[in-house]
Amino acid sequence: MISKKYNEILTKLEKNIEDKRDFHLAKSALSDLAICYMDELTRLNDNYQDKLSQFETRLSTLEKKLLEEESANKVTLVEEIACPYCGFVFNVEYDDMKAETTCPHCNNLIELDWGEFEDDM
Repeated sequence: MISKKYNEILTKLEKNIEDKRDFHLAKSALSDLAICYMDELTRLNDNYQDKLSQFETRLSTLEKKLLEEESANKVTLVEEIACPYCGFVFNVEYDDMKAETTCPHCNNLIELDWGEFEDDM
């Protein structure tokens, strides 16, 4: 796109500037301007890429810290239940995906009904 527009401007200058010396001066000035513009775009792009890389590194570091923090602060909810068969009282870790457990005293299978466990806390 830029190359096409640059060539269009050069053609327009060549057609409208009769003196070859003036044309070459204008062409040289236009080329210098184009090079300066491209250098500035390259510098801005490099700066953007550096900042983006720093951001990605920082984001990765923060994500790792957050995962470590979540792991360190993981709260295990425990519910105390009494076996309906033998009356033995024991603790069961809350897991709404777990529908049953075995009594450690009588080895009977106990159906778990978590109900509104989280609201009881």
